Amino acid sequence: MIEIRTVRELTLDKPSGAANSPHISAASSLVRIGETLFVIADDELDIGIFPQDAKEHGHMVQILDGRLSSDIEVRKKQKPDLESAMLVPPFENHPHGGVMALGSGSKPDRCNGALLPLNGEGAPAGHYITVDLKPLYERLKPDVGAVNIEGASVVGDTVRLLQRGNDGDAMNGIVDLELEAVLAALDAGEPWPPDAVTRIEARSLGDLKGVSLCFADSSPLEDDRQVFAASAEDSHGGGDGAIVGSALGMMTPDGDVSFIDEVDQTIKVEGLSARIEADAIQVLMVTDADDPDTPSPLLEARLPLDTGS
Repeated sequence: MIEIRTVRELTLDKPSGAANSPHISAASSLVRIGETLFVIADDELDIGIFPQDAKEHGHMVQILDGRLSSDIEVRKKQKPDLESAMLVPPFENHPHGGVMALGSGSKPDRCNGALLPLNGEGAPAGHYITVDLKPLYERLKPDVGAVNIEGASVVGDTVRLLQRGNDGDAMNGIVDLELEAVLAALDAGEPWPPDAVTRIEARSLGDLKGVSLCFADSSPLEDDRQVFAASAEDSHGGGDGAIVGSALGMMTPDGDVSFIDEVDQTIKVEGLSARIEADAIQVLMVTDADDPDTPSPLLEARLPLDTGS
């Protein structure tokens, strides 16, 4: 069992976002650049930027067009459902790359993404770029069933998406895209191309207490292994359900699952960022607090360096 600890709460320097809240409460994924965290939430049009240090608050930057209702129930219906985020490497028009957030694709109005360009210091540089993911997600439906993209990472020359499969007959597995084709589309301001798909494969992650573990997020390491999060949610074939627990795992560069183990708290890990530090793998995680009045926490776990090798 993997031990986790709390690092900080995702509090803001001033009330912000659709709920005009002093914190993020529905964190869904994160990207780490140096000691700065970029955190998306599934019910916001903004991205939160936080220092890892718990002594300082974060702030919000808009990354999608429009406005969301401050009413909780209305916002649930309007939300873009941004569920995954990844670091995009440098390309022609953006020499320092950017942070890309992706909608889950679980409904027709959840098929947008956004690229936030970065400068040489890893800070936001210029206006966000909206990305149409609908043609890609339509391409995936015949193979995966109900689309629900929960993780995204750049692994070598591949963009690897994680499809969560806990709803009905939806596949739980990986979708690989050709990175060069994705960057070309971003450069041209075009939708991610359906013909960039190079592989779609199911992955079985086992279960917790009889409930299937399904992908929740992923993060690449420097050696092209991927740390991933999976959660067991007893949804009985649809919608949100009771959380049974979560696990952390490792995938090889080829996408094979080489390790998985349960975390020591009954939580739903929504997002993570991992990197090698000295003789261990540090994993930072965020969860959805499931309460607008409660800040999402930033959690930490440490894995042995040879995990999954």
